[in-house]
Amino acid sequence: MNRFFSFLIAFLAIAYFAFDAVGKDFEFVQDVANRINAERAKQGLSRLKYNETLAKAAQSQAEWMARNQKMEHLRPGPKSLEEHKTCNEHPANRIINTGYFTWDDLFVVETRPNGHVVNPRPDTDDRVGEIIAKGANAGHPATQPNQIIPGWMKSPGHRKTILTPQFEEFGLGCACIGNDTYWCVVFAKPKG
Repeated sequence: MNRFFSFLIAFLAIAYFAFDAVGKDFEFVQDVANRINAERAKQGLSRLKYNETLAKAAQSQAEWMARNQKMEHLRPGPKSLEEHKTCNEHPANRIINTGYFTWDDLFVVETRPNGHVVNPRPDTDDRVGEIIAKGANAGHPATQPNQIIPGWMKSPGHRKTILTPQFEEFGLGCACIGNDTYWCVVFAKPKG
């Protein structure tokens, strides 16, 4: 019995550090922030401020991708309007669920005879964005930004998100499982 509990405690400690500690390593976060801001500076854009609330949304997605071993922005969809208001399906939903925005800030509901249709508000893409990546561990994920960030800058969609002029803040999530690291960066323009 003692051996089982020792194994369980060791497993939980490894899972905690694999999913959580990397994103809280200040030097690691600062390195990623500096690299993203350097790319923005090349285009004459303002520096992004790191936001812990956005980091929670990013970490949530990084952990979901690691658990499911898939790199996707969308999770399984909601089955009802009420479920849509509490789910983590879309990047905007994850940001809402951290309290950074309210549901009405980013979505509008259209009532139709056969039910409801939920659509993002016209300015949602200028207010929130998300980029993801998957990297192979070479010791510690802190060694990966020098490959991940140039890869994002070569991708038209990722580049556009990083260089969206309206964004003012961002948060980073990173989760390791086996030899893979799943990355998520969430960007936003605060209410105001």
